[in-house]
Amino acid sequence: MKYYFILGRNPTLSSAELTAVLGERATFNHLSSEVLVADVQGELSPREIMPRFGGVVKFGEILEMSDEFSAEDIAEILKNSLAKKIYFGFSFYKLEEEVSDTHFKKENQKIKNLAMEIKNLLKDAKIQARWVTSKEANLSSVVIKKNKLLTEVGAELIFLIGTEKIYLGKTLAVQEFEDLSFRDYGRPRRSMRVGLMPPKLAKIMLNLARADKYDTLMDPFCGFATILEEAMLWGYKNLIGSDINTETLAGAKENLEWLVKNYQLPTTNYQLTECDARRLSQKFSPHSIDAIITEPYLGPPLRGKETPEKIQKIIKELSSLYLAAFREFKKIIKPSGRVVILFPVFHTEKQNFFLPILDEIKKIGFNVADPLPKDFKKYNFIKITPRNSILYFRPDQLVWREIFIFS
Repeated sequence: MKYYFILGRNPTLSSAELTAVLGERATFNHLSSEVLVADVQGELSPREIMPRFGGVVKFGEILEMSDEFSAEDIAEILKNSLAKKIYFGFSFYKLEEEVSDTHFKKENQKIKNLAMEIKNLLKDAKIQARWVTSKEANLSSVVIKKNKLLTEVGAELIFLIGTEKIYLGKTLAVQEFEDLSFRDYGRPRRSMRVGLMPPKLAKIMLNLARADKYDTLMDPFCGFATILEEAMLWGYKNLIGSDINTETLAGAKENLEWLVKNYQLPTTNYQLTECDARRLSQKFSPHSIDAIITEPYLGPPLRGKETPEKIQKIIKELSSLYLAAFREFKKIIKPSGRVVILFPVFHTEKQNFFLPILDEIKKIGFNVADPLPKDFKKYNFIKITPRNSILYFRPDQLVWREIFIFS
């Protein structure tokens, strides 16, 4: 079946997540900075697949392809719901980067102009219809859910506009924005000092690890357990969290118990252990871990006035910590295991400062894995660094995140 996936604000990271999750099941047909279209073997269940993604905004099925759609074409699709009242809305995305803004706006407006004719055609078929619009260019997840467009009486129709053809699709699911917010802000323990990894980033990192649900996953800098929470929610069975701080581990336990209670989760085999990441092999058996997914300590909070000398001092201290941790990773991870890890990037007006430790990590025995298939790199909006990493940041942040996959 042919599906579309509307990408998040970091299309590189969203694409990397999609290729990791869909794997060999999918043949990727089209990619722009807004959408990825793929032929997937078998049917994808919206209820099962969408909660897994952290970097996908919408997901749906391609229904038809044409160089132009009429009001009759669209009305026939809406009639298939068999409802007596229908809520419908349109969203538009570029199928290819080559699509000019002029062509895109022309096709966009042409389809919007059909809305009243579609309503009249449905009225003739004794179906009441309400056209849902938004102040934004496209319908947001909030607008879609609040206007019943994911129910049996609604439809968000997606138009993917290419240079020569248009795909018409129907949205099956949107990002679980309420749940993500609840898990981020509603859990009992969170702290700026310990770190505030967004749950959606934790999801992406778990997907990049490509681990089986029965693998043993570890976060050796677990903090308040954001990564462990998302792994538990997705059904991973064997989870280990460790941290050097006793109070932080108590907060992690509180958060995990809160998650189990609020989501009525079955019992999961997880353990929390107080341990310095530089001494993991003293607590955990050799080659017992399938995947390590973690955000280590990223350094002290910055104010934006640090001198290059101050930043270099921080980098030296963090480099020592990270290399010591990787030496321990080598002892406890299985030969086939993966490490998905975040490095800090210190952003200033004049330059970005990276941790200069990749050569040393390679000497320890790890290689940087490709985050995306090589043919994806031909797109100019796919931003892979020369270090084979992906950057995750907001422009105003002083410390960016650099995402690596090591094998």
